[in-house]
Amino acid sequence: MIIKKICMLGCFTLLLSGCWNRTELNEIGITSATGFDRTGNDWVATYQVIVPSSITSNTGGGSGSSQPAVNVFSSVGRTISEAANLSNLENPRRLYFAHNNVVVIGKEAMDQGINQLIDTYLRTAESRETVWLIVSDQKAGSILRKLIPPEKIPGTSIDQILRKEADNSSIFPPATIFDYARTMKSDAKAIGIPIITVSGKGNTEKEKTLETMDTYKEVSQANKLRLSGLAIIQNDRMVGRMNQHESRGLSWIINKVKGTVISISTSEQKREEPIALTILTSKTKQHLVKSGDHYVMNIHVKAKANISESESKLNLSKDTMVKQIEDQAGKDIKEEITASWKIMQRLGTDLGGFADTVHQKYPKHWQEIKDDWKNEFKKMELNIHVKVIIKRPGMLQNSFRNLD
Repeated sequence: MIIKKICMLGCFTLLLSGCWNRTELNEIGITSATGFDRTGNDWVATYQVIVPSSITSNTGGGSGSSQPAVNVFSSVGRTISEAANLSNLENPRRLYFAHNNVVVIGKEAMDQGINQLIDTYLRTAESRETVWLIVSDQKAGSILRKLIPPEKIPGTSIDQILRKEADNSSIFPPATIFDYARTMKSDAKAIGIPIITVSGKGNTEKEKTLETMDTYKEVSQANKLRLSGLAIIQNDRMVGRMNQHESRGLSWIINKVKGTVISISTSEQKREEPIALTILTSKTKQHLVKSGDHYVMNIHVKAKANISESESKLNLSKDTMVKQIEDQAGKDIKEEITASWKIMQRLGTDLGGFADTVHQKYPKHWQEIKDDWKNEFKKMELNIHVKVIIKRPGMLQNSFRNLD
């Protein structure tokens, strides 16, 4: 009886199929970043594919493998999917996008709009809508060919730069594929996307070094990739940009400040006697009020901070002096918000998403003004209220130079 059962079990085992649709690891090209440019009506797709054998080395280019950790190549197609498919003509591995970290958009592509790209990412199961979007004044393919010492995989480095900047500086609020899709289908139809550029003295030869392993042999790179601004996108087109000052003002408005450092001065000469405040927490609340046929948005910012550096002559042991610093910090934050607001009103770009608030709170009136929201937005007033609370002045009551 036992022998009979064993024979039957053996027969059933032979009938069982294996993993018929399995894909071996050495058959796929894990993509860490992608870039998109336009040439006429065609898409130029650039892929940054990880080289697994190079990842095992200890450092970027010192010891271990001298091979770059990524391989970058481009393909051209009438559609994005066609471009990816045509990559098989030169790439021995099937592109795998589940671990893609960032999508870089070249200026020409952004000028023509990226709705087609968003459709591809939302339609394909393998691609993730949580991938970061970033804009470049240069070709996206050129950006993806740049290495970022000391890290080995540039796509992962850009991902970490965006995350760390959002948590610690909060200057350029990052945006994902999902954020872009949601905003373009909202009432506001406007969003900010960080801009990445190659900084340096414009030396072409030095910039080319970033595309070779020689860049890991330098202690300090003459050129490097860095976030330089915020692209203002409205109705799928880039209509302007913000600098650091203006972009952080937007972060205050939309409650995206997680942590940052602001430098203020209690002196009449703003560059003298600086004080650095490290923002610990920040909370922004919006309150919309209808005034006649127009609207007033009240912005209430409450921030808690520590004094991390001081050259001021103020005696921080006195509450009145601390209050003076808090008031000045509030004024400086208000200036940043005002600078951002002026850009938005001049361009008629509702980066704060106020249109959605109007639609929800006053649905009947929204139906009357939605087709002319751009002009209506330019008439909107913004009332800014900022309160800064200093939690700790630090271990010194006075600045070091003023100690007796």
